[in-house]
This record gives sequence, structure tokens and C-alpha cells, in this order.
Amino acid sequence: MNTFTDFENLWQQQSRPAAQRPAPEEVVQRAEQQAVQLKKKFRWTMGILLLTVVIIAGYFFQYAGFRFTAFSAGLLLMIGSLLLRIVLEWISAREFRRLDVRADFTTYLQRLTAFYKKRRTLHGLITPLLYAVYTTGFVLLLPVFRQEFSTGFYYYLLASGFGSLVVLGWVILKANRRELSILAELKKTPTGAD
Repeated sequence: MNTFTDFENLWQQQSRPAAQRPAPEEVVQRAEQQAVQLKKKFRWTMGILLLTVVIIAGYFFQYAGFRFTAFSAGLLLMIGSLLLRIVLEWISAREFRRLDVRADFTTYLQRLTAFYKKRRTLHGLITPLLYAVYTTGFVLLLPVFRQEFSTGFYYYLLASGFGSLVVLGWVILKANRRELSILAELKKTPTGAD
């Protein structure tokens, strides 16, 4: 995502003669457009996670009831890790909304850098832990799946379940790298360094 680089280039052009310089409104408008795009990504992420929680919770109430077994523990681990991730995404979205694109560039850059540092912690530490908890929950479901379903369907569940986990891991890694590259770009600017 080079949107920050585009924004920074627009900002830097302000030091040029007035004929070549973008209007401040153009710089602010571009920053606001990028903020809207990021807010949409937050909403999509939270929506997909919430839909997954609803499906797993429905499965929990349909089949696990209120008995505590390895199966219900697995479902609860999956639901809990997703709910925690939704809360963390909601907090991040709220923090991002507080960034004022109309603030002076140095202040905005420092706040944006702090925001992405928090996101780095979220992606680098918390997300892998939640991913491991979610995976553990799925693994706890497997003995029940093996017992209740035919061999062919059980293997299908194994392949699709672990395949989904691999795809999910790849998506998480890709998002992490994208946000880390944004943070690296922010740190390259003189006012964005630690």
C-alpha cells in the first residue's frame, strides 16, 4: 500500500513554488480518502470475524449445549479467540478514527506511527496467540468429528479445516507485512522516527 507515500509526496510538494504545489485541501482530501479505505477494511474484517462467530456459536448451541466436553471447549476456544480479535479490531478502528488528518504533518505523522506500532504488536504478538488458540479449538473438535462422521467426510473436514487455517495464516501474514511496510515508510521520514 503506497497510499502513505502518495500522501507524503503531496505534502512535500508544498515546499515548491505555488504554481506546482498541490492545494492543502487536496492533501487533506487524499488523506481523508485513504482513511475511509482503511475504515472499510476494519469494518470488513470485523464483519467477517463476527459472521464466523455467529456460525460457530450456532453450532455450539445446536450440538454442544451447555455440557462441558472437549468438543464444547474447542468451540469455546474458537469463539473466544475470534471475539477477542473483534474487540481488538474495534479498538484499533476507534483509535484510527481519532487520528486528525487536518493536524499539522509532524503531529499527524507521529500519531500515525504510534498507531502502526500498536498494530505491529497486535499482528506480531497477539494475533499469533489467538491463531494458536483458534487452531487448538479446531483440533479439539477432531475426535468428535472422527466419531460422528464417515471417514470420507472426516477427511474432507480435515483437509478443508487445515486448508482454511493455512489460507487464514497466509492472509494474516500478508496483512502484517503490509502494515509493517507502512510503519517502515513512516520511520523513514524525519519526524516519524522513534
